Amino acid sequence: MIVTGSLIPTAEEVAANPVFSLNRDLINKSGAGTTTEQLLQRQPVMNGSNIPVNNNGTSQSGPSGSAALALRGLDPGATLVLIDRRGVAPFPGAANSGYGYVDLTTIPITAVQSIDILKDGASTTYGSDAVAGVVNFNLYKDYRGAQVTIQYGNTLDKDAAEYKGDILFGVGTDTTSITGDIFYYKHHDMFNKDRGNSLVPPFLSSNAVPWNLQLQTAAIIAAGGTPFDPTLTKQFGTPPDNANGLVPASDYIYFSSRPRAPFSILPGFNFNLYSSSYPEQERWGGYAAFEHKICDDQLRLFGDFYYVDAKTHDELAPIATGSFELPGSPTLYIPPREAFTGEPPFGGPTYAEVGAPVGAFNPWNPFEQIISGGSRARIFDFGNRLIDNENVAERFTVGVKGDKLFNGTWGYDGAFMYSQVQQIAKLHSVNAPRFERILNANDPLFDPTSTQFIGQTVPYNPFVDSQHVVFPSNLPLIDFASLNTRDLFTSKLATLDLNIYTTDLFDLPAGGVGLAFGGAFSRESYTVDPDDQNRLGENAGVSTIDPVKAGRKSWGIYAETLIPVFSPKWNIPGFYSLEFSAGVRYDEWLNNDTNAAVPKVGVRWQPFDESLTLRSTWGEGFLEPSGVQLYGPRRFLLGPAHFVGCAPTALFGPCGSDSNPVQDVVEPETVIEQLPNKNLHPEHDRSWTGGIVYTPKWIPPKWGTLTLTVDFWNVERSGVAMYLSPSSIISGYNAGIFPGVVLPAQPTLSTGPAVLFDPEGNFAGVTSPYINGGRTRTNGVDLGLQHQIETDIGTFSLLTRWSYLNEMVVNFPNSRPRQAAGSSSSEWYIGDFFGDVTNPQAWLKWRGDTTFDWTWHNWDLNWTLHFLDGYWEQLYAVQFDGFWKRHWVHPTWFNDAQLSYTLIFTPPVEAASVPGYSKGGKEVVGKEKEAPPVPYAMPCWKNILNNTTFTVGVSNIFGEDPPKSFAFELGNSIGYPGSLYDNLGRFWYVRMIKKF
Repeated sequence: MIVTGSLIPTAEEVAANPVFSLNRDLINKSGAGTTTEQLLQRQPVMNGSNIPVNNNGTSQSGPSGSAALALRGLDPGATLVLIDRRGVAPFPGAANSGYGYVDLTTIPITAVQSIDILKDGASTTYGSDAVAGVVNFNLYKDYRGAQVTIQYGNTLDKDAAEYKGDILFGVGTDTTSITGDIFYYKHHDMFNKDRGNSLVPPFLSSNAVPWNLQLQTAAIIAAGGTPFDPTLTKQFGTPPDNANGLVPASDYIYFSSRPRAPFSILPGFNFNLYSSSYPEQERWGGYAAFEHKICDDQLRLFGDFYYVDAKTHDELAPIATGSFELPGSPTLYIPPREAFTGEPPFGGPTYAEVGAPVGAFNPWNPFEQIISGGSRARIFDFGNRLIDNENVAERFTVGVKGDKLFNGTWGYDGAFMYSQVQQIAKLHSVNAPRFERILNANDPLFDPTSTQFIGQTVPYNPFVDSQHVVFPSNLPLIDFASLNTRDLFTSKLATLDLNIYTTDLFDLPAGGVGLAFGGAFSRESYTVDPDDQNRLGENAGVSTIDPVKAGRKSWGIYAETLIPVFSPKWNIPGFYSLEFSAGVRYDEWLNNDTNAAVPKVGVRWQPFDESLTLRSTWGEGFLEPSGVQLYGPRRFLLGPAHFVGCAPTALFGPCGSDSNPVQDVVEPETVIEQLPNKNLHPEHDRSWTGGIVYTPKWIPPKWGTLTLTVDFWNVERSGVAMYLSPSSIISGYNAGIFPGVVLPAQPTLSTGPAVLFDPEGNFAGVTSPYINGGRTRTNGVDLGLQHQIETDIGTFSLLTRWSYLNEMVVNFPNSRPRQAAGSSSSEWYIGDFFGDVTNPQAWLKWRGDTTFDWTWHNWDLNWTLHFLDGYWEQLYAVQFDGFWKRHWVHPTWFNDAQLSYTLIFTPPVEAASVPGYSKGGKEVVGKEKEAPPVPYAMPCWKNILNNTTFTVGVSNIFGEDPPKSFAFELGNSIGYPGSLYDNLGRFWYVRMIKKF
């Protein structure tokens, strides 16, 4: 048997590598086996930076419509995902960190027989990515018979129903086997407004309606308004609530900063009234596998194939523009009330600065100026943004394998594997250039003599409180300026590998020496084919998506040995069994001429007998940068920042002057621009594990069997490809270390980290390229207990698995190391590398599952207790706010339960006369002639229900809500840790499994 983490077969149940397995029985009893991500993201060894399906329509926790794992709290790129111990194409995008990952939504969970979680680095065995550990999916092989599963579940409050069905089947002979599975899954959506704890988020957005308009003070006075501070050159204004679009400037509300915003004089916009919390999902697909013995066990041909189509539908509140002049996004503006020539009469942007045609005007504008710069808006009457993602995955493997060669101890396994994942991303929103056209009364759209005439002469009025008031002449213009895009992202991976192994290379006194060696060649490609509207930057409030076409090739060779030193047959006290393992791997990437060589050693020691095993491993690893980090496209995320400073003095004059006032901007949604870097090299990592597995024999059999497991672990990463956090960049800018970039100038790789400003000098965000300079140190302990006892009233089992995170030290480039265990993974000094402040997670100190199970006859009852520890989140920092405050996010206990009953009908034992036994009160004699026995005919209903298991279950029995969370600068957009919890509440389900 070859177990995950080694390439040498072994008969030992406890190896040097710490591996936990989830078999199909545990998967079914988990109550979370309907999707791969739901099952695995709740495992205790997952922590800190998963990519969730829920609460991610904005893609701020990673690409929406996908899901990823984060072993040990490291980013998803540090977890290697395998299928039948071979690779799978990564998702055609990247986690917040920029590293790649495997999308869990495209793995067919119904075809999975078991899952192995290797809680140790394994780069010597599998190559790149296996830094934190490995998750290997073992798909069904050589299955005989058929099995039909149907399941339905729903919440008790609002409709978020779930449907699942699959058919598993298999046929075979002594030489050939064929296995297959067909499945369908659907889950209805749920909105934030459906739950009281997410109805109002901690902060209300400055992308508001009515709009926040940046105005020249002189233009306000000329229009008859009363500015908030007449000494300021510019300030902000907004129409009052329920404005009908005709409100005079004298009735506007003015303030030094955006009036409708967090910490301002008016509330911002409540986007949770319109956004989905749990997306609508639909998945279907199929799987097939075969094996044929050509020369008995010595030569076997095998192959498998699967296809998965996974769809998600999210909705977000109407488009948030961000600042009208924003790096990487199309510039938005409102033309002046009347067209002007030359310089603006009261200052502000020029036609050329915002890209407006000369002569543009909007008669609804009360102010004689172009409105742009730091203005922010919610274009409400265009309706919700609709996000539809379809992930299509295909993977096939064909190869040959054999064993029992030569002296019966040699074997081999070689195959070609091809995997492809394609995401079709659709978005309904607002087309910025077309929106600008409907704002301009001088556009040919409104000229009855033009061939482009739209049917009315009145332009769009943006000064309406469109959340509460309908402006009739705006409605016909919406279709023209709506945006519907379709982007195509594709990732492909092809590998060719061969592994040769023996369990007895030569004999030592303690047994045979094991050896495995081999090599692999891979070719990976990555393409981004954006819709023309996204490529040209026409998507309002969203950054431009650049086309990318990149690829790389790599090859690697490896060797592994297993050396027995002592064996049980020697009977040496203290050395019942002792064996060492060692491995080495060399990989080379041909695209950027980088390479890595890593070793690993391990020991397994049983001092007295097989009841006590001590084990330990030490190894080095590596992680190759992803295609996104190397080739792009540029990425724009949001994170919290507090900017106190001035625009570049070379362009705007002395800091603190009238032309360059000191800005004090608290912004939970700061733009963070990430630039690719082709010069990145692989990071270098070290990992160590050490533990014991104890199954005491002194416990009397009547008290059952007990197994205790303790595994300590430590992972150190260096040279991690990171970008600087916003706070570090702002500090560096104020210290004169990093430059400022003023639009329309664009940052490049040579610019390095920089602070971004719009043409008016307003703070607009930060930018940073990926650089090899990050470090992390993570360590903790995994605890396990398994007990089973058989009694007269059934079999009782206990399975408990808990993980403790002792340290999570994060050291960003140019920053000091910080201890983050027990705190949010999106603190101000981390930015959004591990997660996003708008949808936070945390590095929980403790996380655990405990399951109680009782089986008796055909009944099976289990109860599972899930624990998620509390954590600290920093709300304010001295560096930005002048004071320090944090909030304790309380721990939670969730309870799940499940009850199953299996119907098994068997024919009567005595279906015919047996000589020497009674029949009808007479002795049956062997030679007595009897009428032929009548075969027992089982009633039709029994045939239908025979071997059928009915299950009823409830997840989150007591309806526990997620804990309250605010995040840094109150930047949490939901009100609870949305990447760590969903908000479905109590969820019940029924399931039927019929075996044939």
